[in-house]
Amino acid sequence: MTAAANASGSGVAPLAERYRALARVGIGGTAVVYRCVDLRTEHIVALKVLRTNGPLVPEAAERFRREARMASTLTHPNIVRVLDYGYTYPPPTNTRVPWSEDPDKPVPYLAMEYVFGATLKELVRRLGPLPFSWVWQIGEQLCAALAAAHSTGIVHRDVKPQNVMILDARMELLAKLTDFGIARQVGVDLTTLTATGQVIGTPDYLSPEQVLGEPGGPLSDLYSLGVVLFELLTGRLPFEADTPLAAASRRMVADPPPLTAYRRDIPLPVQEVVLLALRREPDERFADATEFAQALRWSREQSPAQPPMTPGGWILPRQAPRPVAPLPQLAPIDSAPEPAQPSQPDQSDQPASEEHEFEMQSTVLRVTSHLPELEGRFANSGEHTHDDVSDDDAGLAPPAHWDEDE
Repeated sequence: MTAAANASGSGVAPLAERYRALARVGIGGTAVVYRCVDLRTEHIVALKVLRTNGPLVPEAAERFRREARMASTLTHPNIVRVLDYGYTYPPPTNTRVPWSEDPDKPVPYLAMEYVFGATLKELVRRLGPLPFSWVWQIGEQLCAALAAAHSTGIVHRDVKPQNVMILDARMELLAKLTDFGIARQVGVDLTTLTATGQVIGTPDYLSPEQVLGEPGGPLSDLYSLGVVLFELLTGRLPFEADTPLAAASRRMVADPPPLTAYRRDIPLPVQEVVLLALRREPDERFADATEFAQALRWSREQSPAQPPMTPGGWILPRQAPRPVAPLPQLAPIDSAPEPAQPSQPDQSDQPASEEHEFEMQSTVLRVTSHLPELEGRFANSGEHTHDDVSDDDAGLAPPAHWDEDE
């Protein structure tokens, strides 16, 4: 047994000779995400490892490197931080759906801060339309994140609630934007990474110009944020159809419906701001993310006073089943658990079916600050935090010409 394996405490060498995997928390078209302990700092981190097989592998390695390069330049409280980048050998797996075609070949990885919380998509799915005070605060924070990215010439290109984490913090509603896997730098030709005719991004949140195949600029991110706010306020998407392509085509020829068609109590200033962000022509939208944030503050001032936020109301309760792995073994991390008993910690781990593997399409991060008492629970009892894998894209296979990346 190697010294690295001894250091990991599991009998298996740590990833990149530094990260001991605790559980797998997500799998997407191009990457797998693990919750890990950084053996150098003893912090909990999220390790995103490139897949070497799967439906979206072509060109994924270059996008992965680009994500590492660009995201590592961003430092903002509303953006998930990239901490490290390098190569590692794939971890051992015993599932029927292996994600590495050659376990002896190193693959790229990203280490990121581990946000302990739910995605914004999970929040609206579980709670329905959100309180106006929540939407104003989340909207302003995402505007600040985009303003920081745009100021360095980086366009996200895939703003959606699946890529926004809501931190489990009772005293503060804090949103963090993640996943810059298909971001681009303004003025740099990176479109050659995508085959001719492909559209990058998630269809439900793409701007009209992106639907037409254009790379998208800062104003495209603002349009996508407008779609996100529409969904948070109404629980609905502004353009819905039987297929993603049909829904995307509708926004080319039709204006979005008024928000009051789905929720009568929406203040008209709020509706005005969201619909302005959803204008079909880019030059008719807000000039930049800072102006968007100012408009959101104006809509708050012009709207009736709202009741104070209930501290922690945005923290979702635990749900079972959730994919976790017993410690200290590493081999079962790619397995799905049995439903947890009410009075027992989640320690069971049953092999996942092939269908279930491909339902877990989100590589959403579950990140937390360094919590010694939390890691003590891991070491002593094998109990895990409530980081259920997102099923945002469960059962939805995008058309061949769409490239959703994660």
